[in-house]
Amino acid sequence: MNEYTRREEARWTFIASTVLVVCIAAAVTLIFTAKGRTIPDPGAQAAAKAADESAAKAKACAGFASRLATDVPIFLTAAKGAHLDAPEPDPKKPPPKKPRKGEEPDAVVAWGAAAPVHKDAVQVAPCRERTDAVIGARPDTVPGWEAIAGAAAIAVPGEGDKAAQIEAAKTLYEKFKDASVDAVLAATQDAERTAKASAEAEAARAAKSTVIEALPAGLLSRETAIAIGVAIAIVALLVSYLSVKAASTRRMLTLVPLRDLARTPQRGLQAAAILRLAAAHNGGEPGLVIGAAVGGLLAAAAFRTDGDLFVAGVMGGLLVGLGVQWLFRLLFGLSRWRARAAELGEIEKPTIPIVLVLSGVNEGLEAQFLRFFDGLPPGDAAATVDRLATQAEERILAAADAGAGVGPRFPVPPPAHGYPPGGLQ
Repeated sequence: MNEYTRREEARWTFIASTVLVVCIAAAVTLIFTAKGRTIPDPGAQAAAKAADESAAKAKACAGFASRLATDVPIFLTAAKGAHLDAPEPDPKKPPPKKPRKGEEPDAVVAWGAAAPVHKDAVQVAPCRERTDAVIGARPDTVPGWEAIAGAAAIAVPGEGDKAAQIEAAKTLYEKFKDASVDAVLAATQDAERTAKASAEAEAARAAKSTVIEALPAGLLSRETAIAIGVAIAIVALLVSYLSVKAASTRRMLTLVPLRDLARTPQRGLQAAAILRLAAAHNGGEPGLVIGAAVGGLLAAAAFRTDGDLFVAGVMGGLLVGLGVQWLFRLLFGLSRWRARAAELGEIEKPTIPIVLVLSGVNEGLEAQFLRFFDGLPPGDAAATVDRLATQAEERILAAADAGAGVGPRFPVPPPAHGYPPGGLQ
């Protein structure tokens, strides 16, 4: 920066730099400290579900065992009535006489009583492993479990095959006549109670257990997204700095060579250049910088867990900020024209005082005057400036003479091509 840098350019550059540092620092902090949502613990939920399923299976096993314990005594009683308890013939002894009518095994009665027990055994047999897993293996249940396993392995006889039915019923009778299933029933009931208590405990733990959800990966890693977003914001700031420097350098290169003309008939060129430079908008792009910073901060605040949106927020804010800046320049660009011209006048101190030239332009008609002024070639622009200053000076002298009671010293002739729009009339 140099002496031709406007005060407002320096002020807005400082504001933009401060906003950039504060907003980007806050955005980076928000993103780095972001955490996922608090959600129910999936592990605890899965354990509770598994415990619930185990309790349901234990309850089913207890029900099957209870039904088996009820059906076995009925079957044993029916087996005796069907003569299934008759001893097997000894091959070393002569075959016994043919049993009398009514002493032969009854296939219908035998298998009718055995079929429910066989069905129960098939359902209870897989429960051994589940029950032992819940309460541990118990020695007193071994005979009962083995009898149940043997009964479950019996093939179901075909319908109408009386010999197979009697044989299957006899085998089933042999399995259960000396084996008690009461111990198996007690074990399954204990397993049911234990599994139920465990399921209730797991459900209570799952209801309270929570974990922090993992953050989404996104297209870019969080570190990469932050680096890109910060880099874009810094580039915007550098562009703004370079724009300020370019504008101030342009003013210097325009005005410094005109200093040598201050004492020549073309002295108005210097003041004319000051007026034109004052009408140009500021250098720098503070809207670009502020927009990028605020956009990044808003994106980080709204979507802390997604670094991709931080980059999108910086880029979107950059464009919006630039648009707002140019809107302000269009709406209020000429409101600072007089102050900017006076500021350059203080630096250059032209032979034709800028204050006199500005007093020759009516308030509110600056835009009309500048449109007229920008269309003039350099020579006519210099002559116009000289006339405006002369008119303003004559007005001041006329006002002073009027106050002192003295008539005008000499008339002021109008310019050959008329007064500029917005100038003194």
